[in-house]
Amino acid sequence: MLKMRSGAYFFAMVALGLGFLGCGDVQHQNTDDSQVEIWGGVPTTPGNWETTVALTDGRRMFCSGTAVHPRLVITAAHCVKGSGKIRVYMGNGVKSGKVSGQYAVSRAKYSPKWSGDGDNDIAYLVLAEDIDLRSDQYVPILVDNDEIKELISIGKPAQLVGFGIRSYGFLGLFPKMGEKYEVEAPITKIVGHEVEIGGNGKDSCQGDSGGPAYGRLANGEWRVYGVVSRGGRCGGGGVWGVMHHNICWVSQDSGVDLGLPAGYCSI
Repeated sequence: MLKMRSGAYFFAMVALGLGFLGCGDVQHQNTDDSQVEIWGGVPTTPGNWETTVALTDGRRMFCSGTAVHPRLVITAAHCVKGSGKIRVYMGNGVKSGKVSGQYAVSRAKYSPKWSGDGDNDIAYLVLAEDIDLRSDQYVPILVDNDEIKELISIGKPAQLVGFGIRSYGFLGLFPKMGEKYEVEAPITKIVGHEVEIGGNGKDSCQGDSGGPAYGRLANGEWRVYGVVSRGGRCGGGGVWGVMHHNICWVSQDSGVDLGLPAGYCSI
């Protein structure tokens, strides 16, 4: 079964682990020293992938996202549906994963086309104030047809970045969480408006939901095109929604001008 890669699944695993432990006397590990990371990845270099952000509930991270405009973050629908207060954290993370986030969210909405599973697992967050990034730090959204053909093809490498789990720990109780990691993995399948990426120990995991997949063009420029949706066992690969499929809805519904090509949304 494919699982949503948000913090909710992690807490379910914690509950399962507690069930196996039963009622005996157990010495609980202090999880403040753990880390949240892309599965099979390495720490991002400070200053790289600044547009990859974390979503918090005001206390700790639970999903990832991509800043595509000073006032707008794209994430997964399942990260937003049923969530209460959401704040956005920008930075390289902290080992505990416990951060309140620097930016308040004034409005959050998920795609009306999302049925609760599968395609259109996308949402946007409108921030109450501009995020602190220079204009040259934003990675352009992949919308050009020629660039789409170049980057979204079987075997093409994708750069996955996020704040998700790298190791579940004992019975899923003590996962490493909290820092921004990255890993390169290939596209393995294209189905409709989604792509499958990863495997062989390179993947996203719970907490990476809503985070990006980036692709590098032959000219060296980067584009962002993926939104982490779901997957099976971490390390075996997952499913990313293709961002450009819903980008016109995001721009029009949010009222945020994303600088899309003239006439793009009227095609």
